[in-house]
Amino acid sequence: MAQQFLAQLMGLGESKELNQELELFPTEEREILKDNFTKLSGGSKKIDRQTLQNAVKQILPKPEADIFAQRICDLMTGQIATNNTVTIEGYIHCAAVMNKGMLEDKATQLMYLAKGRKGDTTFEECFNFSIQIIRLTFVIIRHLPAFRSWDGHYICNLEEDSVRRLATAIMNELEKSDSESIDNQAVSAWLSKSGLLIEFFGMMSHHIFQFPMTKGKSLIPLCRGIPAQVYPSWLSLSDILFINCALPSELRSEWRFLFSSRIHGESFSSLMGNIIDKGPSVVFIKDFDGHIFGGFASTSWTVGPQFKGTKDNFVFSLAPQMAIYNTTGFNDHYQYLNLQQQTFPNGMGMGGQLDYFAIWVDSEYGKGKCSPSCTTFNCHQLSGKPEFSIDMIEVWAVGPEPTEDEDETEARPSILDVDVEGKAMLRMLNRGPVSEGMRENPTSDDPEEKELYVSSVSSQ
Repeated sequence: MAQQFLAQLMGLGESKELNQELELFPTEEREILKDNFTKLSGGSKKIDRQTLQNAVKQILPKPEADIFAQRICDLMTGQIATNNTVTIEGYIHCAAVMNKGMLEDKATQLMYLAKGRKGDTTFEECFNFSIQIIRLTFVIIRHLPAFRSWDGHYICNLEEDSVRRLATAIMNELEKSDSESIDNQAVSAWLSKSGLLIEFFGMMSHHIFQFPMTKGKSLIPLCRGIPAQVYPSWLSLSDILFINCALPSELRSEWRFLFSSRIHGESFSSLMGNIIDKGPSVVFIKDFDGHIFGGFASTSWTVGPQFKGTKDNFVFSLAPQMAIYNTTGFNDHYQYLNLQQQTFPNGMGMGGQLDYFAIWVDSEYGKGKCSPSCTTFNCHQLSGKPEFSIDMIEVWAVGPEPTEDEDETEARPSILDVDVEGKAMLRMLNRGPVSEGMRENPTSDDPEEKELYVSSVSSQ
């Protein structure tokens, strides 16, 4: 039906190139393109440019609406700003490139949207574009059901600081060169590396052509469990989007509220009681110097003198700057939680070595440490001071809630693992148990549970 309509509209029979681009879209989106063009053109072969520009302005946020609408219309006319009409070929071609095109072609569009002229762009123009597309994305997100689950009355306002921090983080993935100009190849590489930028660009293009948001993509997670009317989270929308995009894709659909020091009290035992055996989670910490940082735990928190987690763990900084720090592969000291032990540290740790953690929250609540460097994660000191005082902590479980069946599938520990503290002490003395090689199902092969070797303690 769409092809017959277009053939009648052009008066030329079927256009092979046009139909090939239409075939890139599913049936629902082809119908939307056809209906939009019919409505805007009044059933004629062309859309008056001013009519189209006014229509695009209605769905874009101010103050970017005027400039963005003008440049989008330029893209539909082949970057010819003086052309006063938009043909069906130009309209469909712009939609095809923006939504289904190769990275090189999307990069050309992005560069034109950033600067309004052909050719290379500058770092400053790309930074300004990043701010504009973040603001546009925030406007779109406010209409999504997942956003409403966070209660839009208190979260996700357009705080300039959080927007600029997020834009700076996106720009950090753009490879800089000695030249001030940035060419198509550099922008293509930028799009391929920045998960958030490509998500934002896709959301913008869907919005402009009035397509439904792509199902299965969870840019903002569904919020569960927080008593929003009593306690609003102190995380900004920028913080949530930045961390959620860094999570494994299967964990991005929902966040489940587990702990807040402002609700549950400033108590380490309360923290432990609310986060143990809850599946993968994200820990957010704010110190009294205004630094916000934390880490993603890819497996449930459990108590014991052992490191848990996998190479999917990471630590991060949100303020004063945003950054993700992935695992180095040097060791598997991903996450640690212990209490009431005499020979091991008591508290929560992520990365590094004993007493040299990337992040350490002491069991004597309120105290924490961040090492200047870390062997497990490629990060610098995340807190304002090496030894910091905790202002707030929040912990969110991510992804679906673990089921009882999943818990039952875990292997029963060997009798050799019952006294893990004593066994670790023997290892420190190079006197490991002689029966180690006799176990039927050695846990040393389990990537999600690794022994804590005291002998590995070393300065960094």
